[in-house]
Amino acid sequence: METFEQKFNDCSDKIERIFNITSIASKVIAPDLTILKVNNALVQLLGFTEQELLGSRILDYACPEYKAHWHNLQKELWENQVKEFVIEVCLIKKDKSLVWVKVTTVLFNEDGNTYGYSVLDDFTWRKNFEQAELELKDALTKSQSAEIKLQLNEQRLTRVLETMAEGVAIVDNSGKTVYANPKARQILGYTTGDNKNKHYASPAGRNLRVDGSALPFNEHPITIMMVNRKAVFEREIAVQSHNHERKYISINAAPLIDDTGELIGGIGTFMDITAKRKLSLLKDEFITIASHELNTPITTLQGSLQLLKRIKNTSSHPKMSLLIDQANKSMNFLTVLIADLLQASRMNNGQPTLRYTHFKLSALINGCCSYIRLNEEYNLITEGDTELAVDADADRIDQVLTNFISNAIKYAPQSKDIRIVIEDLGNDIKVSVIDAGSGIAADKVPHLFEKYYGINIEGEQSSGLGLGLYLSSEIVKRHNGTIGVESVLNQGSSFWFTLPKLLENY
Repeated sequence: METFEQKFNDCSDKIERIFNITSIASKVIAPDLTILKVNNALVQLLGFTEQELLGSRILDYACPEYKAHWHNLQKELWENQVKEFVIEVCLIKKDKSLVWVKVTTVLFNEDGNTYGYSVLDDFTWRKNFEQAELELKDALTKSQSAEIKLQLNEQRLTRVLETMAEGVAIVDNSGKTVYANPKARQILGYTTGDNKNKHYASPAGRNLRVDGSALPFNEHPITIMMVNRKAVFEREIAVQSHNHERKYISINAAPLIDDTGELIGGIGTFMDITAKRKLSLLKDEFITIASHELNTPITTLQGSLQLLKRIKNTSSHPKMSLLIDQANKSMNFLTVLIADLLQASRMNNGQPTLRYTHFKLSALINGCCSYIRLNEEYNLITEGDTELAVDADADRIDQVLTNFISNAIKYAPQSKDIRIVIEDLGNDIKVSVIDAGSGIAADKVPHLFEKYYGINIEGEQSSGLGLGLYLSSEIVKRHNGTIGVESVLNQGSSFWFTLPKLLENY
């Protein structure tokens, strides 16, 4: 019994003649939709060989969104024996590119068998033209508002640049400034409208290296960027204005290259790092001072211990008591320094945890600074409402009071009476330590509670690490209190702090 394929091969040569004379991609399919014959035009259209196409289904080459509809048309063609169907579909070629075709399929009978004959008319050019036409119409529509949008974008960019906390400047290929935002003008010392045509290497002040020496032209970050045509990052220089104010700035710079590869200028961003650099210098100075402060008591302690070792078997030696006192004094000084350093570190890391207890402030005041009271050189006088009590960390508040009183003795030694006043402010309790010393200069008062402020980087320094008042400030703040100082030259100073008031007192 002949197979379907054998019967097809015995058909008339009419199909062969059609295939041979047409340049339109054509195929013959069986009722199961497999391809029985293809012409060379279809091979060229899809890029697959004849052997690859035979036995496959044309639906296998369709883009997914067309498969279901095409299959339904094929099914209706064969089951209902409709005359023909036409569909426009997108096919995927062997090279993964797309081709648009109009497929017309009809049925024909040969020797009692039914076959499908399809022609695929390529209209990709029309589809591309339609797409190009749509894109052109869209471009024309967009171009009508392009100028308005450009203006809006320029306005937005200007607003962003004008409000940036970082300086931004643009220079042309000769190095002249064509734009500088307000922050850049501030950093570089330009006045309003004064930035045009300024050369980047000639700001209102002088360009310096960070060590203070003159900055050569070829070392300027913008010069390096312009010469190498590569971006530079975080290059630090100093700028000194005519009023001798020196600023340290960090510069990032990138070249501006046009479509032909020519350098047309550069853009630079500036960050004022003066405060950061001064802090770095302050830390370096702190290490120097800390080393000095620690070295002095250690040397004294070592000397005392060496002498004690020599006379240890002579208990009646006249220097025995003095050496022991010196050793204890040096040890106490070391203990305080190390405790301050450790506590400052804990403060930076969010520690320490406060241990709240309920106590009268007057009792705490009477117990603190016992070594001062025993010395009897200074009078610690408690005044005010002695019945007021607080919930607080007694050890920490004692530390604040001790620091205030010790500072009064250190910096106002002529003030033999030191008053400690407790006041009821309604919602808070205020404690003030008042001396009658020489007072503090007004320009120094705002900085007294800053870390390391006891160290003066111009060369003058007070003893200690400059941590006492800083630690006191942090302790009071962690108690939700406030801290401050009032001072008048030649009249004395009042260091004070407040703590939240209790609803009930002892």
